[in-house]
Amino acid sequence: MIDLLRSESWTSWALLLSAAILAGLIAWLALAIRRAWKAWILARRMATAATGEEIAERWLAARGHRVLERQLTRRAEIWVDGAAVPFDVRADLLVQMGDARVLVEVKTGEAADPRSPLTRRQLREYAEVFDVERVYLFDATNQRLLAIEFPQTSVVDLGRG
Repeated sequence: MIDLLRSESWTSWALLLSAAILAGLIAWLALAIRRAWKAWILARRMATAATGEEIAERWLAARGHRVLERQLTRRAEIWVDGAAVPFDVRADLLVQMGDARVLVEVKTGEAADPRSPLTRRQLREYAEVFDVERVYLFDATNQRLLAIEFPQTSVVDLGRG
């Protein structure tokens, strides 16, 4: 038995097994760290969004506007190959501004730029889905309220260069 333990074959296998176990532990640890990092980033984004919405609500209230609904959801549908496909759309705030009911989407940081593709598409979807007189984008970082409109003739052909 002692001779077996001293043999090079056994030592090679033990070394290989140890390396495999160590590699597995490192991979597991890397995955755990990655998951924890993603959870932290998501929690931070959600906290920033919640803070942005609080800032927006205070800003709107200070100007005499009243929040009617938060995180309002509407069901809409698209047609795919002749079949209706429903989907839900959720917006931040439904606000009473004088006689008008308006939608206010709150963004922070770079997402608050209406030229941002994701923000712009989201605002266009809101303009289509929600029955409101106007759509606004509230930039919580700079505390600015931007009126958003999508005129029918807003497309400019840039051609192909």
